[in-house]
Amino acid sequence: MLRVCVSDIQRRERRVDSAKLSTIRLMILCLATSSVLKAHDEASPPETEKRAVSVADTIRMFKLADSDYFAGGEPRHGVAQFSPDKRKFVIVLRRGNLERNTNEYSLLLWDCDELGHSVSPRLMLQMSSSSNRTAIEEIQWLADSETVVFLGERPGTSHQLYKFNVRTRHLERVTNFLSNLVSYSITPDGSKVAFLAEEPAKTIWNRETARSGVIVGGHQIFEILGGQVRGSEENTELYLQCGNEHPRHIVRRDQREVWTRSLWISPRGDYILTTSRVADVPEVWKEYSDQWIHAEATKVHAASEASWLLRLDLVDITSGRTTVLIDAPCRFAVGAEAIWARKNTSVAISDVYLPLEKTSGEVRQVRRSALFSVEVEIPSRRIIEITNKPMKILDWDAKEDTLELVNRDDPSASRELARRFFFHKTDTRWEEVTNPSRREGEERAPEILMEEGMNTPPRILAIYRETQQRLVLLELNPQFVQLKFGREEEVHWLGEHGEDFKGGIYYPVDYDARKKYPVVIQTHGFNPNRFWIDGPWTTAFAAQPFAGHGILVLQLDESFDNHNTPQETEREVGRIASGIEALDRRGLIDLNRIGIIGFSRTCIYVKQALIHSAYKFAAASVTDGIDGGYFQYLLKLSQSGYRSIYEGINGGPPWGSNLASWLSRSSGFHVENVGVPLRIMAETPFIALFEWEWYSALARLGKPVEMVVTKDGEHVLQKPWERVVSQQGNVDWFAFWLQGEVDPDPAKASQYDRWRHLRDEMELRH
Repeated sequence: MLRVCVSDIQRRERRVDSAKLSTIRLMILCLATSSVLKAHDEASPPETEKRAVSVADTIRMFKLADSDYFAGGEPRHGVAQFSPDKRKFVIVLRRGNLERNTNEYSLLLWDCDELGHSVSPRLMLQMSSSSNRTAIEEIQWLADSETVVFLGERPGTSHQLYKFNVRTRHLERVTNFLSNLVSYSITPDGSKVAFLAEEPAKTIWNRETARSGVIVGGHQIFEILGGQVRGSEENTELYLQCGNEHPRHIVRRDQREVWTRSLWISPRGDYILTTSRVADVPEVWKEYSDQWIHAEATKVHAASEASWLLRLDLVDITSGRTTVLIDAPCRFAVGAEAIWARKNTSVAISDVYLPLEKTSGEVRQVRRSALFSVEVEIPSRRIIEITNKPMKILDWDAKEDTLELVNRDDPSASRELARRFFFHKTDTRWEEVTNPSRREGEERAPEILMEEGMNTPPRILAIYRETQQRLVLLELNPQFVQLKFGREEEVHWLGEHGEDFKGGIYYPVDYDARKKYPVVIQTHGFNPNRFWIDGPWTTAFAAQPFAGHGILVLQLDESFDNHNTPQETEREVGRIASGIEALDRRGLIDLNRIGIIGFSRTCIYVKQALIHSAYKFAAASVTDGIDGGYFQYLLKLSQSGYRSIYEGINGGPPWGSNLASWLSRSSGFHVENVGVPLRIMAETPFIALFEWEWYSALARLGKPVEMVVTKDGEHVLQKPWERVVSQQGNVDWFAFWLQGEVDPDPAKASQYDRWRHLRDEMELRH
C-alpha cells in the first residue's frame, strides 16, 4: 500500500528512562562546562545499566559539522579553523534534536596558549536549522583574528552570511539576499564578499502560459508536475557585495555553464576565482588518462547541458569579464584548491591538469596523467609549475614566500600527522625545501585531528609535531559509555571470478559464536577508518541499531570499474552473492533470514539481486536510487548524465536492435520473479514518481510491497524525523520479517497490522 508518513516523534520520547536522562544531563554538562574528562567520569554507569544503540542515539550523537564528513567523506576544510595569528581555533559540531525536528550546531573555541593547562573549549554560539541546510558552515576568519564569518540560518529563515566576534560575542547578519546562499568568499578585511545564491523558484504559470500552455521542451517532468522551476545548488548565480551596497550580479562567460560551490576572492577584491562545469568540452581533453575525465569528455551532451568536467574561471571585477584561467580540467568531481598571495598578484592552485595544446613529447605525456600544483600570475596568466605530484595546498606563508602542501595519496593525510611538503619561491621558480623558516606563532599551533576507527568513537586531538605531545581536546560523545555496541571487523573474500572483495561485519550485541544470526546487507561503501554507527549514510542504514536487535550486518564496499556497462551490475550482484557465501562458510548466518538494503546507485544492484540471485532474501528495502528501468529512463531522458547510465547498463537505447537487450536486462521487466517483501522509501513526492515502476508493478502482481513518502527530504537525509522514518522504519521492517519481532509501542500498531496483512497474503499465495 502507498502510505504518506507524517512522523510524530514526541509520543516516542515521553517514556524517558533514567539512563536517557543521565545522557541528556551529561551532554548539557559537556557543553556548558566544556569539562569533557570530568563529564566522562561522572557519566560512567555500572556495566549492568548499558543498553543497545537505538536510532535515536544515532541522531542525537555529536558529529563534526562538515557536510562532506557527514556524507561519508573527509572534512572539506579540515577539523579545525585557525585564526590568522594561529592563537586560536574553532570547531563546529552538530546533533539532531528529535523533539523539535531540528539540527543543532555548536561553535566551540580553543585558545592555543591555554592548551598546556586546559583542554576545555568555550561554547561561543549555538544555532539550529529546521531545513535540510546547515545552521553553521564554511567558517572563515577575518584578518583581525577575532571575527569569524559563516553561512548559517535559524529555523524558518533562509541561508545567509553571518559575522560573529569571538571576543564580544556579537552576531551580525551580513547579507539579506532574496534566496539562499550556497557558498561565499570574503576579503581578509571583510569589506567585499563574493557569493553564489540559488535562483529563486519561479512558477511556470502566468497569464500567458495559462492562456497558451507551456512548451514542455524547456522543462523537466518534475517542473511540469510541480508547477515551478525550483532553485537549487546546481542553478546558482554569482554576486559581489561591497559593504552595505546592493549585491552586483556577475554574468557567466557562457550561460550554459554551471558554477560550482568553489569561490576564492582576491585579497583586495579585484578578482574572483571560480570553478564551473564546462559546456563545450575541448576535443583534446579526451587525451587525459583519467578514466572519468576521458569518459565525460567523450560523452555527447545536449546543447543546453553542461558536462561534469570542471575548469577554472577568473572574474575581473573592474571589467566584469569572466574568462578561462587554465584551459584544462580540474580534479574530476572534486575540483581545485586555491590560495591567493597577499599581494593580490598571483594565486596558488592544486588539483589541476595543465593544457595539452602546443605541447609534445615527454611534456605532453606528463600533462596527460599528472595533477599539478601551480602558481598563476595575475593578470598575465603565466603559469609557474610547483609540483606534478598529487598535492593539496594547505597554506601560503606570504612573509617567507613558502607554500605548505600535503600528499593526497598519503593514506594518513586526513587521520594522522601526514608528511608536509614545503616549496620556496626563488626568483621565478619554486623549489622544494626541507627546513622552512619557522613562521611566527607556529610553535603555538598544533595539528587538530579527528581520531576514530571501526570500534573507536570519534574524539578530537591536538598533536604537536615537534614534541609528538597528544592532547585529547574533546570526546564527542561521552554518553557512549552507557551503550553496548556490536563489534565491527574488516573482512575480505574472493568473488566467483577471483575478485578481491571487502567489507565490514557488525556483530550482534552479546554475540554468541554458537548461533547463526539473521543478516542485513548494507551497501554503498566501507571505510575501516571511520566510526560508522549507521553505515556510510544517514539514509536507510542503521548498522548498530540492527546489531542491538541481534542482527548481523555486512557492510559492502563497491567498485567504480566498468561503470555504466552491463558488467557493472553483474559484478555487484556477484559481490552480494559471494559475501553471503563467505558469511555462510564461517557459520555466522542463517540463510533463511537474509535482508538487504539499497540506496542511490546500489538500488540497481539490490533489485537485480532480488531477481537473479540464487539466494532467497527474506526482506529488502530500497531508497531513492537508479534501477536501470524503462520508466526511470523516460523521466530522465533529457539529462545526458542519466541517459548514459541507463543506456550503458542496458546496452543502448530501448528501441530498434537494442530492445531485446533492454527486455533481458532492465529490472522493471522481471518484477514477476521478485517474491521478497520490499519496502520502498521516497524522500519527496517527486522521488515517489521515480520509484513508481517497481511499486505499481509489484502491487499489480499482488507482491508484498510498501512505499513510504516524506515531504521534502534530501538524498542524504538531514532532518531527524525523516531519518526516523527511513532508519527506524528499516529497523522495524527487518526485525519483523527476519525475526518476527514487533515493537510494543501502541503508536506503531497500524504499521504492524499492514505488515501482518502483507505476510498473510504472501503465505496464502504459497
